Amino acid sequence: MGICREPAARQQRTLNRIDRMLRDSDPRLVALFSIFTRLTWDEDIPRIEEVRARLARFGAWITRRTQPVRRRIPHPSARVKAILFFPAALAAVACALLLEASGPAVHRCAATVRAPANELIVKAGSAG
Repeated sequence: MGICREPAARQQRTLNRIDRMLRDSDPRLVALFSIFTRLTWDEDIPRIEEVRARLARFGAWITRRTQPVRRRIPHPSARVKAILFFPAALAAVACALLLEASGPAVHRCAATVRAPANELIVKAGSAG
């Protein structure tokens, strides 16, 4: 049971710290929050905003199960991610352009045949 209470206590301390920081940073915001709280005190939380406990427990279970593995795997820095991202993006654009250029649309456009304009003029003159 101590395992379940510790995260809740830690979360409450974090929420209290955020609350203090908001109160110190903007007194007008505190007044607005207190008005909102008074207006909505007796209302239920909308179903769409409820946190599903089962999903939260499943997420915590996944986190506990994968934590030892994640500790051993080194995480790349932001600089390494940027260095790898731009060449990968350029390669993706180049592949997209090559695939688009080699598609059947290029051959379809080149195969159109047009009737000569002088035949149209002659036919129009003989019809009248």
